[in-house]
Amino acid sequence: MNINKTTIQKTFRFISSFSAIAFVAFPLSACSDSSSSNESSARDLVLNESGAANKIIALADTTINGNVIIESDSVGETILKGVTVKGNLIIKRSGRVDFSGSADSILVESKNTDVYAISDAAKVNDFLVSGENSNVIVKSYSEYQKVDWEEKSILLSTGIQLAYTEAGEENGTPVILIHGLTDGRVSWSQVAPALVKKGYHVYVPEYRGNGKTDKPYNDESAYSVEALSSDIVAFIESLDIQKPHLVGHSLGSLIAQEINITNKDLISSITLIGTGGYVNSKNPTLDWLVNGTGDPSFDGIFGYDETQKLPEEFIQSWGYSTNPDSSFQQANLEHLRQTPYYVWKSLVSNLLKFDNRKRLDKITGDVQIIWGTEDVLFTKDVQDEFQKGLTNANVTFHAVEGADHNTHWGSNEAVDTVSDFIDTFIQESK
Repeated sequence: MNINKTTIQKTFRFISSFSAIAFVAFPLSACSDSSSSNESSARDLVLNESGAANKIIALADTTINGNVIIESDSVGETILKGVTVKGNLIIKRSGRVDFSGSADSILVESKNTDVYAISDAAKVNDFLVSGENSNVIVKSYSEYQKVDWEEKSILLSTGIQLAYTEAGEENGTPVILIHGLTDGRVSWSQVAPALVKKGYHVYVPEYRGNGKTDKPYNDESAYSVEALSSDIVAFIESLDIQKPHLVGHSLGSLIAQEINITNKDLISSITLIGTGGYVNSKNPTLDWLVNGTGDPSFDGIFGYDETQKLPEEFIQSWGYSTNPDSSFQQANLEHLRQTPYYVWKSLVSNLLKFDNRKRLDKITGDVQIIWGTEDVLFTKDVQDEFQKGLTNANVTFHAVEGADHNTHWGSNEAVDTVSDFIDTFIQESK
């Protein structure tokens, strides 16, 4: 399956050569990560690698009365969040640029640069790409699908602005669907409507790093299972969702385990799809993910610091799906592409640390496990050990013959099967 990256590139005449612009340099620390909007009286602002950590240059919540120039010999991530540029955004740095804000124009001079102006808040009148192998991407992954749900966002007590979708009758039993590693809302885009038809009120939060939710960049520990779980707990409390049923897939299932252990009083039950009590780093699939073992086109998830970009061959392999819906496939692949490299690294690093085997007896109440017999991440031995450890839970187990790790989206039949399992389990848990 080959899907070309969707880009929109409009060409317009250069207003003037860059060398003719007079620049005034400001230290990055004076402007970045501000909690309130600051307005610069300077004509232009130059951002470079001075003060950058982990090859990341960041500027937040700032208005610049002039041009903003990203200028650096180093390749890396540039994050411009809530930045209003009353002039041009001029990019002379290779790597990735995430832009949410407004600018008259975006001018990309550097090569191998991808500018993601995909935020709902991003407003750009025009842009020119002159650098070789550079793109400006303005179509969000969410635009590839039409799903009958409402997009929303909420600022959590954890400090994260969390994006989520919501659908179903207000008085329907609440169900929260928690996605897997870099899957986002797309992975639930078929199961959610199926559950709504069964009468449920369905929420699909995108935890930090994914989709339209905040993506902390300066702290790898911000992506631990505990941190991700704290967002879901804050989400439940902020919306005052009464005793929801949690359904988690893969990393989402580890989050559901954590919430059951630490905040059982908030929820009614957990359904775990593609799950286990620990992550086995020696698993061949994880060994490929981490080290690129046996794959000449992929150096492992940590091997791209120089380019800050994962190869398309990896995206195609990781995002491969037998789902027959082409819009699902496109949205899924684009979500993977639009996830920053530092998020991939942070999520995988923390996933490898997960080991719940000594805490499994603390999981209580109604627990449903849905496991595909062809799951290459949580294999049968891991699955058997996991279930043996659930000594204080009321466990319902379903083995789905022939299904892989992504049990709930492999086919139309898979969507129906998993939706029926969830429905029956919840009804019997009442």
